[in-house]
Amino acid sequence: MRHWIVAAGLCWAVSGSVPGAVGPAVADTNMQAITRGMIEGHILPSYAALIDAAGAQQMAVDALCEAPSQTALDEVRTAFSDLVIAWSAVEFIRFGPAREDNRFEKLFFWPDRNGRGLGQVQGAIANADPTVTERDSLQGKSVALQGLMALDFTLFGTGSEALATDDETATHRCAYAEAIAAAIASTSEAVLNDWSGNDGYAALMLSPGPENPIYRTEGESLQELLRSMSEQLQIMHDAKIVRVAGEALADARYRRAPFWRSGQTLPTIIANAEAMLALNEAGQFADLLPEQSQRFAGTARFELRQVVSRLQALEESGDTLETLLAGEDTHGRYAGAALPLSGALRIIGDVYPAELGLTIGFNSLDGD
Repeated sequence: MRHWIVAAGLCWAVSGSVPGAVGPAVADTNMQAITRGMIEGHILPSYAALIDAAGAQQMAVDALCEAPSQTALDEVRTAFSDLVIAWSAVEFIRFGPAREDNRFEKLFFWPDRNGRGLGQVQGAIANADPTVTERDSLQGKSVALQGLMALDFTLFGTGSEALATDDETATHRCAYAEAIAAAIASTSEAVLNDWSGNDGYAALMLSPGPENPIYRTEGESLQELLRSMSEQLQIMHDAKIVRVAGEALADARYRRAPFWRSGQTLPTIIANAEAMLALNEAGQFADLLPEQSQRFAGTARFELRQVVSRLQALEESGDTLETLLAGEDTHGRYAGAALPLSGALRIIGDVYPAELGLTIGFNSLDGD
């Protein structure tokens, strides 16, 4: 059995969780059906899609560096959009293989407290640091230098238009982007590889018992997934909506959002919500909850669809996040997405565990 690192110590991590006793209303066989549905119906195919998107991004950047042009740069940026949306489907997974070797942070170093990570990326570009232009050396460096947020700045930040030219400084920047894309592809493949196979993490979650180093019961496996979904919903609510919108129009700070440079903030939050919807359906909660509680699955679906529809309506305007947050009406509509997120969070974080006889544990975001 592979050695696994249990999620701990991250600013958004769940801490102090205590496995709860399985309630008599739901048998272990049903719990395993929920867990299996979520793993096989969403997690594994979504990681496979992430690898495909990372490969396409890498190929597009390679082509840009070999023959710079505006068309090639546009293709790279389109590939980036596909990549971050694919990432958003698995962003909620912060345990197991994602924890090994800081893989989660290597893929997505956010939030960036005080802009220190951004400063590292800007410094590497400004100083034409040769050690960031090769994947192997880059992967040994700070996590802030090698993930999606680093690529976001490299492809969309100040000076990125030069990537369409053969300017000397742009040549280094493009080589850095190549290395980041290769690192993202490599890390994504490593995560999926560790989920797969007879001794992979999926098998570990689906074969709990006294010899299992992490999961002793079907309930503990399901708790891990529900805890991760709950945490993701709270991050979406607190960090991506409320903290960005502020308490009033004057308090809005669009730069607090991930991917604002590339214009992918709304698409990625929408993809986060769609992932929660997919997990809700893949887990077949509507069929496997106690009969008197099955309506909650429909309510969770409704709330998550409200998040998607509200943000899609803003996305369709074509305005930047900065513009949306500066308008009284659009600011209110962006902030308003927090309401259905709260509803979905209550069901997935509180109602589901209670109805299934589980305790998902203390969330480190509580009370912040």
